[in-house]
Amino acid sequence: IQENGPITVEGEVLDPFESSIEDLAVGKAAPLVSGESFDGTPISIGTPVAEAAAPASGNSTLVVFLAHWCPHCNDEIPELIELDESGALPDGLDIVGVSTAVDPAADNYPPSEWIVEKGWPWPTMADDENLTAIKAYGGTSFPFAVVLDGDGTVLARRAGSATAEDTIAFLDAALANG
Repeated sequence: IQENGPITVEGEVLDPFESSIEDLAVGKAAPLVSGESFDGTPISIGTPVAEAAAPASGNSTLVVFLAHWCPHCNDEIPELIELDESGALPDGLDIVGVSTAVDPAADNYPPSEWIVEKGWPWPTMADDENLTAIKAYGGTSFPFAVVLDGDGTVLARRAGSATAEDTIAFLDAALANG
């Protein structure tokens, strides 16, 4: 079990997210971020750089960057799980978590156990100590969410806490743009 994993980034890194202005990352190809889950299973998110790296599902993907010590992340996880269990999430939406900003001195350490205790059912990438994955997507706070279309193009980004209703509105608006 690893709490931080190796991360590689291919392609152009997205500009930092700033919620008070138009998000210029929308419509851009997300960088291909490759890493590993806590148990070392390879995970990749973003724009494939070759046909061999194409996403298996071709579905839109919600990428959620989470910090184990973040109170907003801890509040949002159960809401996202409930949306999934109730069938409220859009059909064909894949979800991937990225555990980032790991702090051994903070609450809920280690994140590999925290994510299991929270009941997170989706694949989770372990970001590295330098926060390379979240920085590649322009993340500026926690939680940070990015919606990608099936080709890895950015449809929307959101920073900070959101209610279940806000999450559905965010996803519906993002997917309507795709």
